[in-house]
Amino acid sequence: MTDHTHPPEPPAVTTSESGAPRPSPLAGSGLPCAPLAALDAAPVDARSLPDSPTTAAAVRSAGLRLRDLWLPAVTLDEAALRHNLDRFARWCADQGADLAPHGKTTMSPHLWSAQLDRGAWGLTAATTAQARTMRSFGAPRVLIANEVVEEGQLAWIADALADPDFHVLCLADSAAGVRIMESALADAPRPLPVLVELGVEGRRTGVRDPDDALDLARRIAACPALTLAGVEAFEGVFPQRRDDDSPARVRTWLDRLLDVARRADAEGLFDGADEVIVTAGGSGYPDLVADALSSPPELSLPIRRIIRSGCYLTHDDLFMERASPLRSAAADDPLRPALSCHARVLSRPEPGRALLGVGKRDVSFDIDLPVPRALLRGDRRIPLDGAARVVELNDHHGFLDFTGTGDTAPDVGDIVELGLSHPCTVFDKWPLIPVLDPEGRVVDAVRTLF
Repeated sequence: MTDHTHPPEPPAVTTSESGAPRPSPLAGSGLPCAPLAALDAAPVDARSLPDSPTTAAAVRSAGLRLRDLWLPAVTLDEAALRHNLDRFARWCADQGADLAPHGKTTMSPHLWSAQLDRGAWGLTAATTAQARTMRSFGAPRVLIANEVVEEGQLAWIADALADPDFHVLCLADSAAGVRIMESALADAPRPLPVLVELGVEGRRTGVRDPDDALDLARRIAACPALTLAGVEAFEGVFPQRRDDDSPARVRTWLDRLLDVARRADAEGLFDGADEVIVTAGGSGYPDLVADALSSPPELSLPIRRIIRSGCYLTHDDLFMERASPLRSAAADDPLRPALSCHARVLSRPEPGRALLGVGKRDVSFDIDLPVPRALLRGDRRIPLDGAARVVELNDHHGFLDFTGTGDTAPDVGDIVELGLSHPCTVFDKWPLIPVLDPEGRVVDAVRTLF
């Protein structure tokens, strides 16, 4: 009889010759090993693992295969991850741009380490809480892509500014926000580097008018608690598509970024900075950002051009495959989808319809529904090639309509391999994600910290 009063013990952990748990082969040396080892050893509830609570180190060493996982299960493809990490790092180098990947995409220290290991300049955070997590794992530099006006968060930033080995930056888009930062950081040990944010009319944060942006730059430069470090924008607020006038609108808008930097430099507003940071670049239009920043004006200080893409790491089957410059339809060496979900066929209640054991609690649905790639039946993988589509998701069920017959008709007990869209809304649902090799073996496991 099973004892439900205590959680099961995690499986034994295979150790290296030194006696330490086997580290993540993906993580590399981008972050210090001690905090990663502590994360690897921390138990976590993992609904797709046969033993739970468990640890990343235990999963990594347990000799599991895809068939051992409890479904539904989101998994990462090791080969695709390594390819995307290397490919985008080379692409940024070819553009002469630095990379500060948006860490909120994965909130995975293992994957941050892999990005930093490949030369990333730093990490981008959406919130101060995310920056705090990044710092706790040894990230040397974090750009908070928001204006910070919370008193407690600014107190944390003041404390972080006392650490000479950690560099934090944030944005500003209003004089009111600058006043709040100025007051909270008056006694900080060094000034906080701040970038003026340019925005888009009708969309989210950022100064709408370049003249107003220059006025704000003057206000920051006059504040002893702050240093004007550069200018920032996020072109991802434009529609992420290549078949309309969106790319042209992005190019026109990005010209403002360099113009504000030029005008601020002409007034000597970057006094106290070692360089001028000019940064934009989500995952949809990093090529347009690289093009816009390829011929910067002559300034009195060196310019550091930073792209902040995050979704490149896993790419996807739909959203990023439509938008990315390294999509399969546009690049000789494209990014590859590295994020999948495997779900069991639970029911065939009507002709042409199957119900899958996967729903909104498991996969993204904010932009696209999952796309069925293949049926897994025994040792066979049967491509579906458009013969089925997910038409609806409930909390824990997926509606799969199919036109296939014979082998391509799903049956109860089959596994459907699903491609996903928008990885940002997948990672946050899974605190521990197995990493598979091409043979379906679990060769790594990464934690997420949402």
